[in-house]
Amino acid sequence: MSEAVIEEKKCWGERFVQLRLKEEEIARCARPGQFVMVRVQEGFDPLLRRPLAVMKVEESSFYLFWEIVGRGTKILSSLNVGSKLEVLGPLGRGFSLSPSQALIVAGGRGITPLYFLASHFKENKIPFTFFLGVKDKEELFMVDFLQDFPGAYFWSCEEPVEGGFCGTVLSLFHTWLEDKSFSPGTGVYACGPEGMLKNLYREGKTQNFPLEVSLETFMGCGFGACMSCAVEKSNGKGYFHVCKDGPVFLAQELKW
Repeated sequence: MSEAVIEEKKCWGERFVQLRLKEEEIARCARPGQFVMVRVQEGFDPLLRRPLAVMKVEESSFYLFWEIVGRGTKILSSLNVGSKLEVLGPLGRGFSLSPSQALIVAGGRGITPLYFLASHFKENKIPFTFFLGVKDKEELFMVDFLQDFPGAYFWSCEEPVEGGFCGTVLSLFHTWLEDKSFSPGTGVYACGPEGMLKNLYREGKTQNFPLEVSLETFMGCGFGACMSCAVEKSNGKGYFHVCKDGPVFLAQELKW
């Protein structure tokens, strides 16, 4: 259990928030794909912590980014610089980190753990291409995050906008793949809505590429004790706990 201090806060519209938090141990230990469990406020209302993926780390700080989707994330979004948060982590199984090259596919707020992954690849000189899809103009600010990876990204928007591909990120990815082939050792990594991941898994079976997915799901404890984040195994023999066994899985491990 750690106490992290909010050093910086950014908001985009009324839906998205990013915090930079000072906590040296988490900043030192977190790996791409891992998450933290954040206590919303003092007391027991809301009772459960909120799971948030680590987006970025610096020498003694780490970043969280989320979309406001309920009461808990709304309360967290009301906190200001100087506030303290009780944080548990880093937790979970992250991404594999040593492909010969990588393709990264993010849907909306699914950019969070994948930005961290791309930063690792950049630092370690592993070639990658990042594909980001957003729903509307309100989410276009996420494209700015990718400017940290010049020449290594493409983006799409489901509304017509200048400069980007018009359509879903899967349509963008499929179009890009049309004249490409997969070399041995290529890794494909994804995070986003369940429907996006399911369709990407089917694409992977057709194109025969390995796929790692980071799942977004409700979590109660972060240790696999409460079983609220159970997902069925592909062989039908039991369940994984996303918090303990994931949140990153090989797509073929899961029943879609």
